[in-house]
Amino acid sequence: MNMAMEAFERATIEELAAGVVENPENGEQICLVCGKAFSRGEVFPVEGRLFDAQSAARLHAEREHGPRFIFLLNLLRDWEGVSDTQARLMEAFSLGHDDAVIARDFGISRSTVRNHRFRMKEKVRQAKVFLALNRILEKEQKTGARLVDFGAKARMVDERFALTEEESEQLVRKYFREDGTLALFPTKAKARVALLRKIVERLTPGVRYSEREMNAILSPLTEDHVIVRRCLVDYGFVNRLPDGSAYWVQM
Repeated sequence: MNMAMEAFERATIEELAAGVVENPENGEQICLVCGKAFSRGEVFPVEGRLFDAQSAARLHAEREHGPRFIFLLNLLRDWEGVSDTQARLMEAFSLGHDDAVIARDFGISRSTVRNHRFRMKEKVRQAKVFLALNRILEKEQKTGARLVDFGAKARMVDERFALTEEESEQLVRKYFREDGTLALFPTKAKARVALLRKIVERLTPGVRYSEREMNAILSPLTEDHVIVRRCLVDYGFVNRLPDGSAYWVQM
């Protein structure tokens, strides 16, 4: 799993809100969007001022990736966790608009706005219970039976992503030769997911690659490197600009 994926999985609620998590092994501050790391003990110049690692990482997250609230809200949209109307209402809540203004702007009643606020609190309570249940299950599950983790931005997340760590390792061993090249790039989606999860480790979070650089990294793996590159994007492991001029690792 790449650094940004690992960081997202271990982040606390407070760290998710800030967009930065600390690596417990070396104290690095890691951006939860792109995985860029800021080393502890170093100072970082930003517009003529010097910042420590934590402050520099938070500035980076805000300036490079926009408001944290909007980023997290868009994640929920991608996961279909909220409807478009709910997302718009939450954005209005974040701007501090009162119920009367929101009701007027949305053409709904104030009681409807209050009901949306109430349902949000219900979702928060439910989420806490799910987190507690998951914590218990993680402790009880055997290592081989645990589902592998994927980046928060991964698209097409369905049963094809339901891979245990043991299944993923078996597929990697099946299709990767001892010299690190692919015997073939399979057509089955679940096998592709396992291989893409391994392949994306060859890319450095926080670095933007041109298409030529991507091909240079992927072509030694397989003659199907163009398909692999496209699947990295289609399955949400890698993002790209619309014109294909830049690729980077998703979280």
